[in-house]
Order: sequence, then structure tokens, then C-alpha cells
Amino acid sequence: MEKLSEPDRNLVSRVLQEVGFAKRIVGYQVRERSGPMAKSLYSFTEVCNFLHDQFPVLRFEELIRWLKVVMKDEELAFKVAEAVGQGHNDYERTRLIRELMEERLMQCKKARGSMA
Repeated sequence: MEKLSEPDRNLVSRVLQEVGFAKRIVGYQVRERSGPMAKSLYSFTEVCNFLHDQFPVLRFEELIRWLKVVMKDEELAFKVAEAVGQGHNDYERTRLIRELMEERLMQCKKARGSMA
């Protein structure tokens, strides 16, 4: 996969701040005894951390919509959609998505540091 282009100042701001209740995304942590447990995610960073869970479940279409509508990151949404098509199973898709999202998060943190 190609690298993501550098984010602009507005995207950096959106990626590094929390969203309100209405704009959150909901994922599910799957546990052997308790089953799926809903988890509200209020920031890009929380989503990245969530994707490191042992059994994270996010509806990929919902994540793509959240990236487009809430984060307003069309490029990343497109790359995530490509990753969903390339993965052979949800584990592989999640790994590809996590790598893309972490790349964007690192870009934004680096850009914020250079803006200060």
C-alpha cells in the first residue's frame, strides 16, 4: 500500500481531539466468558488503541463512514476501504487498518509538534 499524504492543519486538529457522544464510533471487545461488550470510542487515538485489543470488532463500513464524515479524512477512508478488500479475513483486515490509522496518527502528532 502507498503511504498516506501529509495531513493539513485542520485534519491534524480533528485527528488529535475527542469527538462528542453523537459522533463517537462503537466497537465491541469479544471475551470468552462475557461475549461481546460494547465500547464507545471518542477519538482517533482511542480507535487505534482499540484495534490492538485481542479480539476487536468494528464494523468496517461504519469505520469508513466515520473517517469520511467525522474525521473528514477522505484519503484514509479510501485506503481503509482498499484494505478491507485486500484482507482475507477480519484479523488480516484489522491489522491492515491498524497500520494505516497508526501511520496517520503518527503523521498528525509529528505535524502538531512542528506547528508549536
